[in-house]
Amino acid sequence: MQDLEHYMRNDLYPQFTTLDGMAIKSLYVAIQQEDGWRIALIDKMLHTQRSSLQHAKESRLSGQRLIKLAKALYPWLEFDQLETILIQYSAIGTLATVHTWINFLLGNDVEQTIHGYLAAAVSFCIEDASKLLNTPYEEKNPLIERMTDELLTTWKKFDVPESAAFQRELLYRHWSSSYITQPPYMSRKSRLDEERLFPSPGLSKRLPASP
Repeated sequence: MQDLEHYMRNDLYPQFTTLDGMAIKSLYVAIQQEDGWRIALIDKMLHTQRSSLQHAKESRLSGQRLIKLAKALYPWLEFDQLETILIQYSAIGTLATVHTWINFLLGNDVEQTIHGYLAAAVSFCIEDASKLLNTPYEEKNPLIERMTDELLTTWKKFDVPESAAFQRELLYRHWSSSYITQPPYMSRKSRLDEERLFPSPGLSKRLPASP
């Protein structure tokens, strides 16, 4: 269990904060601005940062399962636009992307969304490891609570104005790597495609947005 805690603090926490947390913040902005290309770019960035064949399969399946579950729980939510964006730009639909889309449509603000994602990530990691370690129930749950509080504290320390510059640099690096060859505003056809994805009135006008 001590090794698990060490692994989470040193390997997972940096990914959860500098990558997933900041990506969710950027996704909120992209959804509000109805920028399908940027949504796909962030999604691809999340995917390629953990590049392995096994992770690719798991990431796609996790996103698809979450969409399926959300459709069953909230049949009134709109997923056609997200699914069209993913197809148009050959994006994956990572867990963080789908999680953000759902929370945005439900009217949750960005910090609620990030906190929920981080808490779920910690719980999943410990639950998964506990199956192999055969961890007693009375040890597992306190560990989940303690590690969740620790991660949220880590996120609060990281989520400072300087982190915005870090996120811009990270996005630019992936933008220049040609995962998506050009943004939609570079061609008339792409602009028309975007208009079809987000018909008037816009998504942010029809659905509850974050403050």
